[in-house]
Amino acid sequence: MLLSRPGFHASYLGSLPSGALQCHTYPAQLGSAAARGKGRPRGHCHAEQAMAGKEVAVLWLLAVLGWGFGGRVLVWPADNSHWLNMEYILQELVVRGHEVTVLLPSCFLILNSTQPSPFQFEVVEVPITKKEMATLLEEAFYFWFYQERALPVWASLYRIAQLVYKLENVTKIICDEVLKNKALLERLKASTFDVLLADPLAPSGELFAEKLGIPFVYTIRFSVGNTVERLCGMLPAPPSYVPATLSHLTDRMSFLERLKNIFSFTVQDIMYHYLVWGSWDQYYSDVLGKAALTSRNYICCTHKSKYPELRG
Repeated sequence: MLLSRPGFHASYLGSLPSGALQCHTYPAQLGSAAARGKGRPRGHCHAEQAMAGKEVAVLWLLAVLGWGFGGRVLVWPADNSHWLNMEYILQELVVRGHEVTVLLPSCFLILNSTQPSPFQFEVVEVPITKKEMATLLEEAFYFWFYQERALPVWASLYRIAQLVYKLENVTKIICDEVLKNKALLERLKASTFDVLLADPLAPSGELFAEKLGIPFVYTIRFSVGNTVERLCGMLPAPPSYVPATLSHLTDRMSFLERLKNIFSFTVQDIMYHYLVWGSWDQYYSDVLGKAALTSRNYICCTHKSKYPELRG
């Protein structure tokens, strides 16, 4: 792959704005970078990091599809804000001459296949209405924005478990409508797509790619508690210094805050292995066969294949 070629990182980083380099490329020089960036608006570095991340995703796809000839991209999106991140990447691919087809569940809210678009849409009819989807998402957003910090830890975790269970059931219903639709799968195979671009917010993107026999690329690197990145990709994350996702902590913690951080990592790992992925293992086996890897092992293999130097 292009990203593993010698000199690629140097050439890519050389093309970034100097501010972006200061923000995220040299952790050991954060102090000097902060000094050089004194006076910048708050959030400046985060914005440049986000743009740089999108550029990396585009380069990954171009490495798969090639630079000189138009390729065919199949897209498995997530609804709401995650689509905004993915849309930026897809627009760049279209500009470069690639053909983009979005596999769109009929219950998704942010996309409308009837409006003019540079993308093609393959609408998947699902037994979930837009109103039902909106109600579920509003429930989740209300919890994260207004209730999560106000509730006791045990009550917050219980509420998260309830929401994850509901979202998981919706995701499985949508997956069933794709995987059990033989006519749709045959049509997608006949289209000879070069790559599947998937949002990893929920399982299934890698499953569709496996069924279609095509490679796939994630749009972002994110999992609950960064569990995949830590346990599969060997991301350095000592709990004494790296705050757990959703812990509301920073990299400067007191002793009690570090204890809270260790607890957060532990709980999120348990949630990831037993709540999020536990029921998906059987689902993957039913789709791919009894000899298939479990869902979490499949994801881990995917992360390690992207970073060969991290394989055990």
